[in-house]
Amino acid sequence: MSRLRETIADPRKRRIGYAVAALLLAVLCFFPRPYVSRAQVVPQDSSSVGLGSMLAAFGGQLQSFAALLGGSRESIDMYLAISRSTEVSDAVIRELKLVGPGGYASLDRAQVALAHKVDVHSLTGGIIEVTVRGHDAERTLALSQAYVRAISDRLVSLGRQRVQLKRNVVSERFQEASDRVAKTEAALNAFRRKNGLAAPEQQLGAQLSLRTGLQAQLQAKQVELQTLARFQSPQNPQIQAVQSAIASLRAQIAQTASPGNGAAGPNVAGLSALSSDYLNLYRDYRFAQALYEVYAQASEQVAVDQLAADTASDVQVIEAPHLDPDRKLNIPAVALLILVALAALFTEVYAPATGIELRLWSRKAAP
Repeated sequence: MSRLRETIADPRKRRIGYAVAALLLAVLCFFPRPYVSRAQVVPQDSSSVGLGSMLAAFGGQLQSFAALLGGSRESIDMYLAISRSTEVSDAVIRELKLVGPGGYASLDRAQVALAHKVDVHSLTGGIIEVTVRGHDAERTLALSQAYVRAISDRLVSLGRQRVQLKRNVVSERFQEASDRVAKTEAALNAFRRKNGLAAPEQQLGAQLSLRTGLQAQLQAKQVELQTLARFQSPQNPQIQAVQSAIASLRAQIAQTASPGNGAAGPNVAGLSALSSDYLNLYRDYRFAQALYEVYAQASEQVAVDQLAADTASDVQVIEAPHLDPDRKLNIPAVALLILVALAALFTEVYAPATGIELRLWSRKAAP
């Protein structure tokens, strides 16, 4: 310890030490040569493209089905979390066989080493960049390539799980919608058969036309009767015939005013009484039919999504893995070199200029 103090206290030896340390660290800044491998990828939106527009055909109230059946685009934060996940790093370790002979002693050590070498971060525009630092060019490039493949495989796996979940939901709902259509259609047909309704809309229109015609004929006969009464006596056969026709028309109109069901089906009053029940059944049938069509198209869309998930990747490679062409520096050596330079400036320039007494070498060793 005494000799060390004497060496440090000697300005010439101390400066030689600074120079040697600075020279050694300057060499270590460049050797061994560090390499940086980069790759840029963009996760693709695997949601059901166009499903929302298909649902729009059935009205705005069914638009909410798009979020369930078609999904929505995930944020870049979720893709970034997946890219940094343990599943991705473990897949890289298995692919490159980093644990075992010639590699790391355990899986934990390999994960810690990858955490120091590999940096996965996001760029503007939803781009994920994988950066790998190392002193072996081939190994560094292989790590970045393995990371791109692992990220793609992980996203594809999650996409398939998502598609399978949507397929299960759509299949279950599609079966329920099919049963609902059959049930409401059967109830509507039973109501039509029970009440003799072929097509209620047309029948109601026909009955209204019939009643309007009878009322028009009644008004015409009343005008004719008033005209004949001016020139003929009440006992005139023509007047009696017109009176008989008026009575008959009034009886027919009275029949249409009270609910009835004849050979041609219900009259206008009967149809009016049945219209409320019929409209309820018809509304249920149309709603069930609309749901059936929605889930039928959703089922086709999910089938397309599953085919795409089986044949395509969820990652688009913007920039393939490659080594940066410029020369990199060893960051720890650069940091130590800066620290040595600051120490030299402080002890050799600043301290003497300001009169600071450095206690480490201010006391000389005893003879």
